[in-house]
Amino acid sequence: GLFRLLHSVFRDGAAIVSTTPFSYQHRSEGSTSNNNNYNNTIKDAPQLIRALETMSEDDLPVSKVAKAMSGGSLSHGSLYGKTFHVRVGERDGNNIAYTSAPLAPHMDLAYYESPPGMQLLHCVSMGRAVVGGESTLIDGMAAAHRLRELRPESFETLARCPATFVKQRDGAGMTYRRPHVGLSKEGVGSSETTTTTTTTTATGDREIHAVYWSPPFEGPVCLPPEKVDRYYEAYADYECLLNGGDTGGVDGDLCRYAREYTWERKLRPGDMLVFNNQRMLHGRRGFSTPEGASFEDAQRHLVGCYTNMDDTLNSYRVLLREKGAASTSILNVGNGTNIVP
Repeated sequence: GLFRLLHSVFRDGAAIVSTTPFSYQHRSEGSTSNNNNYNNTIKDAPQLIRALETMSEDDLPVSKVAKAMSGGSLSHGSLYGKTFHVRVGERDGNNIAYTSAPLAPHMDLAYYESPPGMQLLHCVSMGRAVVGGESTLIDGMAAAHRLRELRPESFETLARCPATFVKQRDGAGMTYRRPHVGLSKEGVGSSETTTTTTTTTATGDREIHAVYWSPPFEGPVCLPPEKVDRYYEAYADYECLLNGGDTGGVDGDLCRYAREYTWERKLRPGDMLVFNNQRMLHGRRGFSTPEGASFEDAQRHLVGCYTNMDDTLNSYRVLLREKGAASTSILNVGNGTNIVP
């Protein structure tokens, strides 16, 4: 139910809702759901697309789940709509997500002052001819903690040097500057740091309460010249931690982290991936389809939306209170503040 979903997402960072309605499966696969309220499996891919594109926002399964989580509203709809389609060629390919190229781990809409809290992606079609296209997740906050252990100087740099996040295209002009890693103002058991000297020494035990990472949407850094090289060295360290690489090289300790802690799954029609956009960095493996594949066999089609973190966290807290568990500890959700019951 709703409580189980919210509890899983706030505890683990992500969850999958299976066999949600309005998905396309090839005729030989058949339906896997006993939900009688919807025609769960549409046997004709063009029919599915027409149904999804003409359906009201309120009727889309991804919207129903999101609104249940957030208390009734979706968020961050000005650029892509309250609900959006992720498929090759969407919106004339004005976003890398609308191509078949791989997507490295990232946060969505990092150029907002307050990025989306939760993101939901409903797989409505994954053609049997699609090669690749697996969805990936990695915990950005846990990775930042590991960077602090392995490369403390790089961690310090990413926590102090602001990056520039941008969205520039027709109809969009957004810019926001902040460090990649957000830290609490106080260390564990210490008073608030107020000077450069105390900040440097307290960084090691100040709580990580936010991570902002979105390489496709970063603009030029605005730093003093003497800090630029160190910034890019630190950037490369964290990128290696998230993306992996040659585990036998000098950065092998960093690269092994991605191999060990990246979640990867090729979504099936009916799967709905729900994750904390402010904690879990999501990505996608590149994909292709063989020449001559039919339309339905070549389709990789997700429908998505966002919810506001405050609204979603409120829903979870209210349910905890109703269940007599209001004192349940809530892990840091990545929204830039320390969490209290």
